Amino acid sequence: MSDSQTADPDSVSGRVLLVGFQDQDNLGLRYLMSALQSAGHEVGIATFAADPDTIISRVRAFAPDIVGFSLIFQYMTLGFGDVIGALRKAGLGKPHITIGGHYPSFAYDKVLDAIPGLDSIIRFEGEQTLCELADRIVNRANWRDIVGLAYRLDDGKAVSNQLRDPVADLDTLAWPDRRDIDYESAEMATGSILASRGCPWDCSFCSIRPFYEAQGGKLRRLRQPSNVVDEMETLYVERGVSVFLFQDDDFLATGRRARIWASEIADELIERGLNRKIAFKISCRSDEVREDIMLKLKSGGLTHVYLGVESGDKTSLKNMNKMLEPERHLQAGRVLRSCGLSFDFGFMLMEPYSTFATVRNNIAFLREFVGDGWTVATFCRMLPYGGTPVRDRLIKENRLKGSEYEPDYDFLDERLNAFYAWVLMTFHHRNFTSEGLCQLLRTLAFQAHLEHPGARTFSPEQRSYVRFLVKRSNEAACYVLERALDCLEASDPGGTDNEYLAMLTSISKREETAILRCVEAMVDEVYGPSEAVDAGFDRSWTFNNGDREALGVGAA
Repeated sequence: MSDSQTADPDSVSGRVLLVGFQDQDNLGLRYLMSALQSAGHEVGIATFAADPDTIISRVRAFAPDIVGFSLIFQYMTLGFGDVIGALRKAGLGKPHITIGGHYPSFAYDKVLDAIPGLDSIIRFEGEQTLCELADRIVNRANWRDIVGLAYRLDDGKAVSNQLRDPVADLDTLAWPDRRDIDYESAEMATGSILASRGCPWDCSFCSIRPFYEAQGGKLRRLRQPSNVVDEMETLYVERGVSVFLFQDDDFLATGRRARIWASEIADELIERGLNRKIAFKISCRSDEVREDIMLKLKSGGLTHVYLGVESGDKTSLKNMNKMLEPERHLQAGRVLRSCGLSFDFGFMLMEPYSTFATVRNNIAFLREFVGDGWTVATFCRMLPYGGTPVRDRLIKENRLKGSEYEPDYDFLDERLNAFYAWVLMTFHHRNFTSEGLCQLLRTLAFQAHLEHPGARTFSPEQRSYVRFLVKRSNEAACYVLERALDCLEASDPGGTDNEYLAMLTSISKREETAILRCVEAMVDEVYGPSEAVDAGFDRSWTFNNGDREALGVGAA
């Protein structure tokens, strides 16, 4: 279904303003836009900002019947509440205000309690529910019986109606509305796309399966390959988009069925000659990486893979319910290297049940996995977000702490709390900021591998130098991690050798600064002194600027 589809001219038209973050094109909001337009409503979109003045101005100018907020990050619940409260105080005609997203879907009662200005919450998939809500609001009809909606009773109690069945056929959905996105001015325009919804895996730290499982139906639904490539071709021909970021939770989930489906997408791209004009990125698990399917996808334009590695320790992988062994990660890395594909990976150095032994195994794994500098060693810890099995487990164990919106926990060995505080202090800028060394090196490594007509060309010597810089960064990180771990394991609970740890932090910072100078020189050499390294890849990463890791809480 084309994104140029027009609505029934005889339908009753309302106005809906959608508010949320717009990095990575925010396909969730843009699918809602298209669904509303197909139902005959006028739709606007605004970028969320903590300062409510810009949103108030937009609401005043657009005069919407509904304002719908997309809450992506759980930790921002109260910030959204402040903006919604300001909207109510501004006296803007009392539009119906609703909100959606993973966290509001799971914790609708908590969100309704926290945000008095809300009228409703759209739970789980929202296209059909929001369209029905818009119809009822415009026609001044009762909306409280809408399937998939949560709201307050007259006494203030939060209630939820029956959940709505998910959209069975994704090809019936209109393509996301992207008309206001400025692709044309980019040197190498990058667009996001979804070819499927859902994930069958049950990892303890992830809310994706619970999100889709709650409504029933298939755990993963696939679009027709021809429809996916139709959308890609339209974006390429009409908007100049040539780099595609598949936002599917796991592009190769469901085994043989998914491999056949992915191969058909590659065949469509090849048949239309798009494989020579575009490049794309996917995400998958390590045990789904096979040489045959990777080479097939590469022939269709695949250039980059994001791997859900998470841990290199057997015990931690069991705690995460990943259902694979560390060797599968190593094997996946070998396959991707042999195919000439760049890759990145998610990695949790620590999780709620970590021990000194599991952390040490993870550091050793990083050395083996990326010690050659093919990709950047990044690491964080597991966070117990709403809807995740690990959160429920921590609650049962009376270990969940922090606030409802920023959940936290202590490690079972308090010396690991001190170790993590040191990790955060030492690696905050490197790991968790958009201008940090990890982001810059990842982007350089991506560009060095990218085979694309619009990409900057790296010489073999330049590619080798990028790998050298990544290798140097990885080794420095592993070295100080290991030394700090040794130091704290040898310490008494509650006591640390702060002078030694400070020395390790200083070593890490000096090495980071030295590598950054080399990166800057490399950027000048390849791109020129006045250009930034953002072509095609920078917008594929979203940094959560509010959680403890991104803010560097405890890093002072």
